[in-house]
Amino acid sequence: MKKIKILLLLLLFVFPLNVFAANNKAKIDAPKMTSKGEEISVSISVTSDTAINGFKGTFTYETSALELLSIENKNGWKQVSEFSKGSPVTLDFTHGNGLTGETTILTLKFKVKEDVAKNSTVLNLEGTTKNEEDEMINTLEKVTSTVEIKSTDNSLKDLKLNGKTITNFSPTTYSYSIQVDSTVTTANFDAVLNDKTATFKDKYEPRTGVSLDYGDNNFEIIVVSASGDEKKYEVTLIRQDNRGTNNDLQSLIINSNPKLFEFDKNTLTYTFTTHKLKDIDIVATPADSKATVKIDKKDALVIGSNEIKITVISESKDEKVYTLIINNLDTEINTKLKNIELFGCDETLDFENDKYDYEIIYKAKYKDSLVIKPVVSNEDEAVATIDKTDLSTLKPGEKVTITVSAKDGTKNVENYYTILFKKDNRINFFLILGLIIFIVLLIIFIKMLLNYKKTKKELVVEIDKKEKDLEKTKRLEKKKNLE
Repeated sequence: MKKIKILLLLLLFVFPLNVFAANNKAKIDAPKMTSKGEEISVSISVTSDTAINGFKGTFTYETSALELLSIENKNGWKQVSEFSKGSPVTLDFTHGNGLTGETTILTLKFKVKEDVAKNSTVLNLEGTTKNEEDEMINTLEKVTSTVEIKSTDNSLKDLKLNGKTITNFSPTTYSYSIQVDSTVTTANFDAVLNDKTATFKDKYEPRTGVSLDYGDNNFEIIVVSASGDEKKYEVTLIRQDNRGTNNDLQSLIINSNPKLFEFDKNTLTYTFTTHKLKDIDIVATPADSKATVKIDKKDALVIGSNEIKITVISESKDEKVYTLIINNLDTEINTKLKNIELFGCDETLDFENDKYDYEIIYKAKYKDSLVIKPVVSNEDEAVATIDKTDLSTLKPGEKVTITVSAKDGTKNVENYYTILFKKDNRINFFLILGLIIFIVLLIIFIKMLLNYKKTKKELVVEIDKKEKDLEKTKRLEKKKNLE
C-alpha cells in the first residue's frame, strides 16, 4: 500500500494535470438593489495569483426580469466571439499579456423590465481561466449574485374613515370628497398598504383624533413605494356648518337713551356730540342670541374725539364692526326743560327743572284727548322730541320719553325726561259705598219678602180654620132642626 502512494506522487510530479485552482476565483459585481425601469451595470472580474490570458464562461440571467443592452470589454480584454442577448450569454475573452491579481474582464449593462413581477433576480456565472504559457486551464467556482428589485407599488388596499371603508374606494382613485354631520368633531383615518415593502411618508400617514373645522378639511395620505415613488391620496371632509351667520345688532342704546340716534343694523358708523361726558354706557344687543358682542372702549371719555368699536361675532365666527365716533366737547349745553304741559289730562304735572322721571295715573279717555307739550328754556338752543307721537295707542304701564337736544342736533345722553302712565290701582270710595248701600237694601228687601210670605201663610191658616168652624156650626144647626 505504501508503494502505491509513492508511485502516485511520482506521477503527479512527472505528468501535471488540469486541476481546480482554489486561488483563482470569479466575482460578479452587481448592485444589491434596483428598481423597475432602471439601468444597471454588472461587472465580471477574476482574481488569480498566477498569470492568466484567457477567460471563458457562461453568464445566466432571468430574461423575465432583465433585458441585456450591451457588453463592454475592460482592461485590454478582447472578445473572441459575438455574444447573444439571450440567456445564457457565452463569454470568450483573451488578453495579450498574462495578468495576475484582480482584473475586471467585462461589464454587462441591463435594463430592469417595467412589468417584472418578482422582487429579486438571480445572476449566475460559471467559467474557466487559461494560462497559455503553462497551458493550464483552471475551472472557477460557480458564482451567484442576487439583485433585489424594489417594488414600485405605492397604492392602498383599503382606506377607512372612522372604522368604515370609504364609499367607492378604489386603489386607483386618489381623491375623495365626503360630507359629515356638524356634530362630527374628529376623524380617524386607517390605511392598508397594497405592498408591504411600501411605507407612508412622514407626517402623511394614517392618523386618529384629527380635529375637524366647519367646512372643508383637507387630508393627504402619501404612500412611498420601495423604489421611492410617491402616490398621494386626498380626502376632503366637509363638516356641515349649521351655525348662525347673523352678525347684526338688533339695538344699540347709549346711556339708556334709545333715541340718541336712529339705529339701523346696516349702518356701521355713528357720529354724535357730547359735552363734558366722562363715561358712556353701551348696551349692544345682537340680533342672534347665539352671537357675541365685544365692545372696545376706554375706561373714560376724553375731551375731543373718542372712537369705540363694537364687534358682533356670529356663531359661525363671522365679524361685523360698528363704530361710534363721539366728539366730546369741553362746553356746557342747556338741555333742560322749562316745563312739561299736559292737555286733556285730569292731573297736573308737578314739574321740577332737575327732576326727570314723572308718573301719572292712566285713564282710558287719555287715548283721545291727551296732548304733551314740552317747553324748552331757550328755543334758539334746544329742541324737545317726544318718542311717542301717536298718543292714541297709549296703554297703562307705558312710558313716554322726552329728549332734549341742541338746535344743531347735539344731544346730551344724560338728560332726558320720562312720564310713566301707571295703571289706576286706587280704591274707589264711592263705588264701595254704593255697593254697601245696595247690599243693605237687598237685605231689607229679602227680610220684608220673607215676613210677607210668613204673614200670608198665617192668614191662610186662620181663614181655613174659620171656614171649618163655620161648616161645623152649620151641621149642628141642621141636625137640631131635624130633631
